[in-house]
Amino acid sequence: MDRRQELAARREAMGFTQESLAQKLGVEASTVGRWERGTLTPQPWRRPRIASELKLSLAELDALLNPSTSGAAPADATISRRDVMRDTALLTGTVLAHRWLPAGTVAEASSDGAALQGLPSTTAAVTRLHETYQAARYAEVAGALSTVADAITALMSTSQGQERRQALILRCSAAVVEAKLATKTGDGAAARVAAERAKAAADDADDPFGQAAAAYQMTCALLKLDQAAVAEELAVGAAASMTGDDPRRISWAGALTLIAAIIAARRNDLATARGRLDTAQRLADRLGRDTNIGYTAFGPTNVTIHRMSAAVALDDPYQLLATSERLDLMRMPTGLRGRRAQFHLDSAWAHTQIDEDALAVLHLLETDRIAPEIVYTSRTAHNLIRDLMARERRRDVPGLRELAIRTGVAA
Repeated sequence: MDRRQELAARREAMGFTQESLAQKLGVEASTVGRWERGTLTPQPWRRPRIASELKLSLAELDALLNPSTSGAAPADATISRRDVMRDTALLTGTVLAHRWLPAGTVAEASSDGAALQGLPSTTAAVTRLHETYQAARYAEVAGALSTVADAITALMSTSQGQERRQALILRCSAAVVEAKLATKTGDGAAARVAAERAKAAADDADDPFGQAAAAYQMTCALLKLDQAAVAEELAVGAAASMTGDDPRRISWAGALTLIAAIIAARRNDLATARGRLDTAQRLADRLGRDTNIGYTAFGPTNVTIHRMSAAVALDDPYQLLATSERLDLMRMPTGLRGRRAQFHLDSAWAHTQIDEDALAVLHLLETDRIAPEIVYTSRTAHNLIRDLMARERRRDVPGLRELAIRTGVAA
């Protein structure tokens, strides 16, 4: 029996119809139906009530909501926590390339890694870089970057014409990943250098979408360097240049508008932030679906996640939680673990602000399950854990102390 079928069977065994359980939980009957069909997963703050009504522990409910898998792990599966603790140090080091590179793309291994050969295999490797970053496996990305960069350099030295343009586009794309990683680890200077490299390659290739990606990463780098005004001007200008109905242009206009909205929220300009979020919503509506064009993850769901992040910047936990009720993470493309984790981290912040510690910990534990490297490296996550530990009541916050120890926040 499928695990979600077991969830329905448990409901029936407890004497509930979908309608009667929905009434108990304060949701629509169709929502319960979607939980049981697997098209929607209940948010963490709803799970204690669901478990209580179904006479289950939270662990038992989690087992019913997350069907076990057999055979090989999926491509976006999280690595083990022991591996995280071992590999997080590699964010500033290296890892053997053959641990990461996709099957069929690696030439004969040598003492310093593996060599990629040709445009198709190098393109596949750059794609894997982006996918691995979006899966929040940052140590793997750090370890693979130099190998992929060397492959692109080799390709540049032998290619001409259209193949050379494709090599330049790959150089831009790999530099964008490097800039993302540097931003994630707080190194604004390195992020800026990588973004400049991405822009130079995009300019040489006359690639407007590479230029948009480079502008986005430069915006992120400038924010890390406390140059918010320059970052905002760049993002707004780059978004304005992405006109037309091409889905790629809509996606980049939307992504750049969203980061501009967050910048406005950080300077407490509520009207401008909301205006830009509404503009992004209209762009998402034109796109018509949640997508990941150009690795932007742009679409209606991502706009809602950014509304939550804007609420964090505006110090408005109640608005954040009201916004989160409209969100269905199941609609996002698969593999976007980092974006999903951001939703849970923002939710943990909101619950912490209003002293709902148990719900905050549930979201932190969900972040840890989805993307453990974020919990291990995020200053925000560590600060939240410290705040919660400072007012800990163990019976009210099960799992907090174990999480604090696992992440190194508490001895």
